[in-house]
Amino acid sequence: MYKLYLLVILLSISNCKPSKTAGDTANTSSNLIVKQDISKEMIKKGFSKGTISNSKSKDCPYILNVEEYKDNLDPVNLSDFFKAEVPELVWVKFASLRRPSRCTGARPVSITEINVRKK
Repeated sequence: MYKLYLLVILLSISNCKPSKTAGDTANTSSNLIVKQDISKEMIKKGFSKGTISNSKSKDCPYILNVEEYKDNLDPVNLSDFFKAEVPELVWVKFASLRRPSRCTGARPVSITEINVRKK
């Protein structure tokens, strides 16, 4: 039942057209509400907000930073999910690994699920 109410609310928000006097502020606020809803939903599903950056080390090509943690993570199986271009912003679920680190200053993790996140 809750999903039905959420769907109706999201559809009503997306179908509202801002008036010409309101300008872009109404559009921006509705986008912000939808993004907050998506963020809450992903966090509820167990995902964390993450940012992937290129590493300078050849041993570990990418570093994953998750908002919830202050340390850097080394995603050892990132190539299993992205064959061509690796996105910068992601929603990620991961598990820590008990093995030696490939990177200095980053602990190894295995990604279990990953989705592209929009700004």
